[in-house]
Amino acid sequence: MESTLASSSRLIEYPADLSGCSSVGVGNRQLLYLCSHGNGKPFVVVLGFFSGQKEDVIAKDLIEPIAEDDRNQIGEIVANTLSDEHAHAQIFYL
Repeated sequence: MESTLASSSRLIEYPADLSGCSSVGVGNRQLLYLCSHGNGKPFVVVLGFFSGQKEDVIAKDLIEPIAEDDRNQIGEIVANTLSDEHAHAQIFYL
């Protein structure tokens, strides 16, 4: 029998080094995203909501991806927190 969490969402395992990520609070959750650095067209990658840590062979952060239905709303939240350099950046989701 599957647990409720496993059936409703999948978690992304990310090596426990989120130091390059930016974050914004959404309710009581932490939304993680990365901004491009360089001379090309700016872009942002939304990783998802931080969901804790898992100890395996190495420590891994667990990230809950953004559901399709929530992407427009989350995109607006992230866009409102970006610097002028990324104000019109294209936003991608994992």
